[in-house]
Parts: sequence; structure tokens; C-alpha cells
Amino acid sequence: MTRLRAVSAAAAVAAALLVLGVPLMILLMLDPASASGCGSTPTGPGPASVPGIPQNLLPIFEGASQQYGLGNDGWAYLAALNNAESTFGANNGPGTGVLSGSNSAGAAGPMQIGIGGQATDNWDTIVSEIPPNLPDGTQPPSVYNETDAVYGAAALLKKWGAPGNWQAALVAWNNYPPEIAQVTQLVAQYTNTGQGTGGAAAGTTSSTSTPPTAGGQGCVPVSGSTTPGSVATIQTNGLAAIPQDAPPAVQEMIAAGNQIIDKPYIWGGGHASFNAAGYDCSGAVSYVLHGAGLLSSPLDSTGLQSYGAANAGQWVTVYAGTSGGQGHTFIEVAGIVLDTVHGTPTSPPGSGPRWQPASEAAYELRTGSFVARHPQGL
Repeated sequence: MTRLRAVSAAAAVAAALLVLGVPLMILLMLDPASASGCGSTPTGPGPASVPGIPQNLLPIFEGASQQYGLGNDGWAYLAALNNAESTFGANNGPGTGVLSGSNSAGAAGPMQIGIGGQATDNWDTIVSEIPPNLPDGTQPPSVYNETDAVYGAAALLKKWGAPGNWQAALVAWNNYPPEIAQVTQLVAQYTNTGQGTGGAAAGTTSSTSTPPTAGGQGCVPVSGSTTPGSVATIQTNGLAAIPQDAPPAVQEMIAAGNQIIDKPYIWGGGHASFNAAGYDCSGAVSYVLHGAGLLSSPLDSTGLQSYGAANAGQWVTVYAGTSGGQGHTFIEVAGIVLDTVHGTPTSPPGSGPRWQPASEAAYELRTGSFVARHPQGL
């Protein structure tokens, strides 16, 4: 279809920075056994099956919807658009642009996202927001890959007003009333015929002891206490309560951090293998990123200076120390910090990675020079 798309003292802490922050200059390869939990199919908050939606694609729609906070029905809108645009990639004949090239309006891939021409180049505006190393995705992401395209579509819909204003998002996607009507009808059909549950909808968990829904793309299962909203909280036992409104990858990172808060500081720990008896600063940061499937091999503080995208992220920021930071590294996730330098009392006591309030980051940034990086899309 040819159409236009709008698609504690200061000295003690400073000394700790010098001792704890010595970076490993050799990047060691990942122990394959430690990656056994990686690469699973993403799952999300929607039903376990829906008549009319290919079973293998449903988890992708669900995972993308939760990644970008599209609400309880986001998966259905993504599925409906995929159906309307390319019949879930099956309508891929010459001239469609589904498998290569573009259609006559400049739209491409199974979601028919604009790459130029009348359709404008919407793909390049959001490709950097697609999480790296998605199961069944490509690196770099490709508009012709089903998983990448669905996540790209979710990012665009979020940018254009969803879930607060789905009508506006659909108009921005393609201001073509027949397609908007088709998509709206399909969403009603899918949400009324979904069978079983693939997980609790984001933000609906009421008990603080019920695990939140995970994206399923990481290496650490999400379990433990939760807290409403988007900011994590540190409990008296030192574990972080996982924010229910955080993206799946953020939930997985906090769950990963919870697994190592009783570990001691060991220089070089977490570099020969993600699973270690103890961790140094960059080993702990690497473990947390790996827990969300965002890092395949441990990085030292020097390597983390070029990790992901530049500057602080919305949900996650890696602070990799330069010379002034003495090579120290720590990570902020959903408003709390995992750090091997303890500016405040921690639980459990002792050395090693512990969750601390955001004020820890503010202190560290005043005492050293750090490069801020973040995972793309977070």
C-alpha cells in the first residue's frame, strides 16, 4: 500500500576508591556455563496464546510492549499492526519491502517502518533505542528482522503517545482511516480471545512478595519483593525491592544485583567467570548488566568507559572512572546504586557490592572523574 507515514569519612572513602577501583586491563572471555540462562524467548504481560497470532511471535509482542511501557494491551496493538502491515511477515512478495528494499512509499520490514521517501526515515530515529542482543534479533538491529522491527515499532508508538493516547499514536503511525479501523478491530478481537496468562500485567502486582513480570531476555530470573512505581527501594536486609513499572531489563538487573550483595570484595572477581566467590567494582557492574542479557563478557573499568551509549540513561547509568576516579566503577539502576565503595552503612556489612541510596552516586561524582554510559534504550 502506497501511503505517507509519520511512522565513613571522606578520607576512608577516597582510599577505598584507590584500592577497590584498580581495573583489570585484560578482558577475559565469558565462562560458557555462566551463560546458560541467556537467550531465552522474551515473554511479557499478555496471554499465553491468542487465536490468529502465531505462537512464536506472541512473546515478542509482549516483551516489546513491556520494554517500552505500552500498557496492558500494547502487545495486541503491536500484533494488530504486524498483521495489518505484512500478515505477520507472510505478505513478502516483490515490491513489498518486507524482506529487502522498501515499498513504493519507502516503508520496509514486517512492520513496514519508514526508511526514507514518503514514509520518512523513522527507523533511524529509534534504532538506537532497541536493546542490543535481543533473542532472535540481529546486531545491529535490522528493520527486516521480525524481533527488531517489533521493538522498533514499540519505541515509535511510545514516542507518538501510546499508551496514553493510542488514537494519536496510530494516526502518527499511518494516517489512513481504513488501517486504523482494521487495527482497532484486531486489538478488540485479540484482547477478547486471549487464552491463559503469560504473566501479570506490568504495574498490577499488589503484594510486595510477588515476583514482577520479567522480559525473559536476561540471564537472571526476576524474583523477590517488589515496590510500586519506577524507583527501587533498599530493604533492611540489603535486598532491593524491584519497581513494578520498570522495564524487564531493569527488573532483571536489580534481581542480579540482589544475588551478589552478600559477596566479598575480591580484586579481579567476576572477570574469569560471571559466577564468582566475590567481585571487584567492574566485576559487579558486569554481573548486573549480564543479568539482563546486556553483556556477554565481563568488562573492566576501561572497557566500561565505552559500553553502550554515551551519557546517563533514563533507567540505568554506568559510571566508569577515569584517572580522577582511580579506575573505580559503579552502576545506578532505577534510583539506587550498586557499589563496592560504601559511603553509608550497608546490610549485610562487609566489603563487596552492596545496594546504596542514590546519594552515594552524588558523593562519588564529587570525588572523582567518571564517564557516564548506559545500555541503549534504558
